[in-house]
Amino acid sequence: MPRVWFAYAVTLPRPAVAPVGRALLGLGATGLQEDLPAGVTPKFRQPWDTGPMPRAPKKVRLRAWFDARPTEDAVAGALAGWAAEDPEWAEQAEEDWAEDWKRNFQPVTISERLVVAAPWHDLPGALIIEPGNAFGTGEHPTTRACLRAVDRFARPGGTLLDVGCGSGILALAGAKLGMVARGTDIDPDAVVAALAAARQNGLDVAFDTTPIADVEGRYDLVVANLFAEVLVALAPDLLRVSAGPIALAGILADRADTVRAAFASRPVLDDTTEEGWVSLWYGGP
Repeated sequence: MPRVWFAYAVTLPRPAVAPVGRALLGLGATGLQEDLPAGVTPKFRQPWDTGPMPRAPKKVRLRAWFDARPTEDAVAGALAGWAAEDPEWAEQAEEDWAEDWKRNFQPVTISERLVVAAPWHDLPGALIIEPGNAFGTGEHPTTRACLRAVDRFARPGGTLLDVGCGSGILALAGAKLGMVARGTDIDPDAVVAALAAARQNGLDVAFDTTPIADVEGRYDLVVANLFAEVLVALAPDLLRVSAGPIALAGILADRADTVRAAFASRPVLDDTTEEGWVSLWYGGP
């Protein structure tokens, strides 16, 4: 029979979170979690933003889990007079989170020749990517858009450059389709993960931390799944190393025009928006 937890949730002013949290732990809480109250939209600082950090919401939805439910008087004492809103209790059965997550993580089919799967799917011929190893498992629309580009433009013996490779999924997909592939990323941990994925798939792909400005030669296919502002900054070098199509993704719809302008010297092959993300494919010079 699964274990049952007693889950308590309450909305508090932000200054109350730390003292109330300590008090709930003192009552036997085995864990705490901070969430946004219902109806509050989170504000994030994006890499391209300037100016001060966004202000944190004034209220927090604090959650606590207990093996045994404390008395109402004890909880009232933990609140210590702070203005508390919408307190509630619920019973929550313990689940095998890892197995449940695996069941919901489905293979990504791009075409008959290109399928991305996790190791436990045991799909012969699939490109295997370990979820959690850097960014990119094929689930996100930006990654799917670039995978579709690789599937469309890959030619056996051709060369591919994946700029900002993350997990290496795009370079690996190109190699699986017969291309001579290379991936670069400024994050050394991403390169380590990508090299591990190459070994797991039995693919010979070069991954390194070489900045795009130092990359020499030209590639038959260039792919870059990066923020719009980064793509604009890298545009001269992306165009320089490209001898054929360029596939770009990671572009929020409200910033797509800046990328379109930066690559206007190339013919547009595809301009698609999916779930608020734009992907752009350009032809060769």
